[in-house]
Amino acid sequence: MLAKIWDTIGQIFSWGQDSSTGSSKKRSANQTNSQNVLPERQSRENVTILSSQTNLQFDESQIKSVLSDFEKLNFEDNKCFDKIASSYREQGKVSLFDYVILNKRKEIIDILDDKLPLKNQEEFRKRFGEYLLFRIGEGMSYGKELQNRLQSFEDRAEEVLSDFEKLNFSFKDNKCEDPSDCVNYNNGRPADPFDKIANYYRKGKDIFLFNYVVLSKQKEIMNTLDKKFTSQDQEQLKENFKKRLGRYLLRIDEGMNDAKEFLEEDDLIGFFDGCYWPDEKAGRFVNHYNNLSINITKPGKSLETSRLFTNKTERMERNKNEVERAKIYSNGKRIVTIEKNEKQQRNYSFEKSAICDMEISWDAKDESGKDLNCVVVLNVNSGQISIGKSTINGKDVELKDILELAKQNEAVLIGNKALHEVLGECLIQQALCEEKKERENIVVPDFTLNGTGVTKVVDPSLQKQ
Repeated sequence: MLAKIWDTIGQIFSWGQDSSTGSSKKRSANQTNSQNVLPERQSRENVTILSSQTNLQFDESQIKSVLSDFEKLNFEDNKCFDKIASSYREQGKVSLFDYVILNKRKEIIDILDDKLPLKNQEEFRKRFGEYLLFRIGEGMSYGKELQNRLQSFEDRAEEVLSDFEKLNFSFKDNKCEDPSDCVNYNNGRPADPFDKIANYYRKGKDIFLFNYVVLSKQKEIMNTLDKKFTSQDQEQLKENFKKRLGRYLLRIDEGMNDAKEFLEEDDLIGFFDGCYWPDEKAGRFVNHYNNLSINITKPGKSLETSRLFTNKTERMERNKNEVERAKIYSNGKRIVTIEKNEKQQRNYSFEKSAICDMEISWDAKDESGKDLNCVVVLNVNSGQISIGKSTINGKDVELKDILELAKQNEAVLIGNKALHEVLGECLIQQALCEEKKERENIVVPDFTLNGTGVTKVVDPSLQKQ
């Protein structure tokens, strides 16, 4: 499958009836009129038993009332989410509350942004996520639309479930020092086991596959935990894991839907998985959007990668967040990682298995000051780069003719090398290939068979000099 990379410079949930819904319409499947009975072959009935909430409807005033209650919360209180959730449960309005948090997440997050800076929001999000997991345990359906977007990963779910079974909860201070233990190692840093496996898939595996399993296989994940935790004193470990899982569910929802708004293309599945906790010692600040993963699902799809680092949604602008790293996948296989450095340069690091085309265009000036539009297409095959074509103002040119102009492109790096350096290496490689083609070869007859000359073809590269 060929992915093209283009760099241009220039919910419905199930829950019992409660007082927040209107009275159900009465339906009867047995009301018949004996005087109007049709012949059996002309009559076919079908009775569907509906969940009491399949067609839940809440009017705008009810929804606004819940959002208004969120506005009134004291967000400085770490338990404010727990309090509003308990209030609606006590009023018998759980369904209304659940409907709002599932369908009006963006509005709630906007309120949160208005009340608290990003670095102080994580406690609210933690409580929000824990509530989601609690309600899922009570039967609420969650994330179906997100699961549908990731449905192609269903046949690989067992890979992730197998890795969940490898999680080790017995390390002192949650720190694994064995680099060969890929799932638990976490670069030797202590972390909750759930965070370890999430980091494992985020950094070296397929984050979309992981997200699908977390969304759709919670029961299987918790069954794995039940097998690991057999004593009462391990109950706290299990609770901590569940809290992390709940928080991550909210992160999937927020990250995938924000990416959908950002990308605005149906053929792309995106996921913002940024920094939610500050680490000032490491120079890391809260940026929900600094890490973006994109899965290209359509063969031959072109993605303008440069815009990923310049475009911003309204919330990104409001919180002064931006994309700093983008990982591009093609049907679950990572193709390239692009990182923006302090000089605002985009550095492309292709995977060894990458197969794609990369088109780079930039504006330049010739010696007389005339404006030129330059384009180079790089063919990436198994991580090796060659030149597809090069043009100046739309006309095909030799690579050597555009090499000097490539020095004016300072925005793109490939494997930490400037574009003109990469093109120079390609030019040298081309010259070596041409040299091999032009090498003469003398074939010496072999007279070993009774003086009969037998032609012996020798590969020039194997001949002794």
